[in-house]
Amino acid sequence: MLRFFPAEREVRNEEYQPKKFVKTLEPFLEVKRENWKPIKVDGNLPPKIVFIDGVRRTEYRVEIFDGNRFAGEGIFISIGAGALLIDRSLDRVDYKLLYRNVKRYFIHNAKGVKVPPRWETTVGETKLVFETMDSPMENVSEYANGVMKKMELEVLRQVYGSDIFVVSDGPVKTTKFLPNVIYLVKESRYFYLQGLEEVLFNIKGGERTPLFLFEEEAKRTKGGKTEGVKVKKVGCYVRLAPVHPQMAVENPLAGIARLEVPHGGDLKLLKEIMEKGASVAVYFANDPLRDRRSPQNLTPIAALEKELRRLLGKYEIIRRRVGTTLLSLLSGS
Repeated sequence: MLRFFPAEREVRNEEYQPKKFVKTLEPFLEVKRENWKPIKVDGNLPPKIVFIDGVRRTEYRVEIFDGNRFAGEGIFISIGAGALLIDRSLDRVDYKLLYRNVKRYFIHNAKGVKVPPRWETTVGETKLVFETMDSPMENVSEYANGVMKKMELEVLRQVYGSDIFVVSDGPVKTTKFLPNVIYLVKESRYFYLQGLEEVLFNIKGGERTPLFLFEEEAKRTKGGKTEGVKVKKVGCYVRLAPVHPQMAVENPLAGIARLEVPHGGDLKLLKEIMEKGASVAVYFANDPLRDRRSPQNLTPIAALEKELRRLLGKYEIIRRRVGTTLLSLLSGS
């Protein structure tokens, strides 16, 4: 008999990991070594800007047993992804939610067992359906993050156009270069520009580093197998807002975000995209009174996240309904 037991709730915040500086493939992509110094962001904003983001919430985590044999673990998750347009080409700035979508999944890594293909429950008059997905990765949470990233790419395909500038929240996971699309990394364990830390630490609000070339690994799943793929990227660091001197002493990387794109296009085009992205990031930097993740969690992204989390529904109610569904399966009713 297949049984599902509640597991410990997912840890909401990752354990602290010290930041590390690592080598860069080519730190002097934009300027020569002797000219490598902070660059003032020009502040020119594109007329139409689209912000893309996704949110993911674990509703319930279970351990799966086949009889007395531990078969694996699974998570019931809700994922939301969407796009917010800010149109500055009009007489008055217009804000519009272009796209939003919510999907729910049960992702598991159990082997040798037959798991229901879908799970249905209701919250009030709303029917919630969790589609079952087999995770080829041992870490089901990591696989779930990949599913969310795919949803964000679907949003990008829906809204992308030559007349808009897109800011996508999170690191690049694709090798496909698209003009006028930039990725914003709010936090990172690894910092590049090893040997140039002094310049990075001392950039002021509204300044960026010169462009540099680096490489990161992205996980890809094909044919039920997951493999690591090296993705070459072009990036720069930007300090989004002035930082209080005390904060700068405690954390010299405070207020710094990384902008990146897949390596592609000529250097002139890359500089144009990065300059636009840096201008957008500085202009929409968040305030610490509004958001504890400020200034990196840009105000439009924070607003989009809030709407997407609203669409996910009430966590406590959904968790209770999923638990009831699992109990009914266990009792055979």
